[in-house]
Amino acid sequence: MACGERESSGSWQREKREVQALPVRVERPARDEVRDFVETQASLDTDRHADIYAEVGGRIVARLRDVGDRVGEAGNGNGSLLLARIDDRDLALAVKDAEIQLREQKGKIRELELERRSATQGLEEARVNLDEAKAIHARTSTGIQDGTISIEEHEKATFARSLTREKVETAEAALDKTKLALELHTVAVEKADVVLERSRVALEKATLRAPLAGVVTLCNVREGEHVKVGELLYRVEDPASLIVYGDLPVRQATRVRVGNEVLVDSNAVGAATRGKVILVAPTVERESGTVRVKVQVTPVPGFKPGLFVTLRIVIETRADALVVPKRAVLHDDEDGPYLFVVEEDEAARVWVKTGFQREGAIEITEGIAESAQVVIEGQDTLTHGDKVEIKPPVADARDAG
Repeated sequence: MACGERESSGSWQREKREVQALPVRVERPARDEVRDFVETQASLDTDRHADIYAEVGGRIVARLRDVGDRVGEAGNGNGSLLLARIDDRDLALAVKDAEIQLREQKGKIRELELERRSATQGLEEARVNLDEAKAIHARTSTGIQDGTISIEEHEKATFARSLTREKVETAEAALDKTKLALELHTVAVEKADVVLERSRVALEKATLRAPLAGVVTLCNVREGEHVKVGELLYRVEDPASLIVYGDLPVRQATRVRVGNEVLVDSNAVGAATRGKVILVAPTVERESGTVRVKVQVTPVPGFKPGLFVTLRIVIETRADALVVPKRAVLHDDEDGPYLFVVEEDEAARVWVKTGFQREGAIEITEGIAESAQVVIEGQDTLTHGDKVEIKPPVADARDAG
C-alpha cells in the first residue's frame, strides 16, 4: 500500500510537471557585426628603442636622466637628448695634443713647400746654365777646327759644361728629396688629422645622448662611479611605437595577411586597443613549428612595453550577421549546437549552425528566423515541448533613470 501511494504520488508529480509552465526569458535575434579571427598571446614591445653603451671609460660626473624620464621633447633641441656625462678632461687634453701635432705637421709642410719652390728655381737656373755651357762648348769645338779657338779655351769650355751638368744633377736630386719629404709629411698631416678626429669623437662620446626621443626604461648610472667601455648604461624606448610579435600555428598563419585588423586587449590593465598586421614571416620556426607575425599597436593609456596581451587577428568581418547571445546556444556531443525558441507557449528545440563570434554573441547561419523568440534564460532545464511562461525583460538601469 505504501508502495502504491509512492507510485500515485509520482504520477501526480508528473502530471503537475506537464501542466506547469516553466519561466523563461526570451530575446529576438539581432543584426550585428561579427568577425572570424585567430588568437594568440604575447608581450608588447617597441619598434623604436636603443641601448646606450659606454664607448669611453671613466668616472660619471653627471647623471641627467633616470628611469621614467622623457628625452627628446620637441622644441628642446639636442640638449633634451642628454643622458649623462663622463669625466672628459683627459680626452680634452688628447684633443689639444692632436691639434698641436697637426699644426706642427702643417708647419713642416709649408717649410717643405718653400724648399720645393727654391729647389725648382735652382734646377731651372742650373738647366739654363747647362744650356749656355753646351752652346759655348759647341762654339769652341768649331773654333778649334778653323783655328780661331785654342785648345786651352776648348778644354775650359768642356770643363764648364761638365760642371754645370753636375749642378743640374745635384739640383734634380735636391728637388726629388724635397718632393719625397713633402709626400711623407703630407701623409703625416693626414694621420695627424685622423688622430685629431678620433680624439674629438672620443671627447664627444664622453657625453651620453639618446639617439631617439622616448622614455628611459633602464639606467645603470650613478654619479661618481667608473664605467668601462662596452658597459650597458641606458635603454630608451619610444612608447608611441608599440608592436607585438605573435606566433601562430602554420594552419592559422596561412589565413593571415599584411594589413589585417587586430583586436588587442589586456586583462591586467582592463583596456583594449586596435592594431594591424605589418609583417608575416616567410619562414616557419624550426623548433616551435609556428609562424611569427608582427603587429603594430595603437597606444592607449596603460599599454606599455612588456605588458602581456591577447591578439585577435581579424580574418573576415560580416557586418549584418544574425546573432544571439552565446549563452542561448547549447551543445549536444553527437548532434552539435541547438537552442530553444518559444512557439505558442511551448519550448521548441531547434538545431542550428553557428558562424563567427564576438564578445557575448554568436552568429546563427541556419536554423532560426529573425523573428524567433530565442530563450536566453532558463534554457538549461528545458526539454522539447515543455510549457513555458515568458518572463518580462530585465529593466535597464538607464531606463529606470
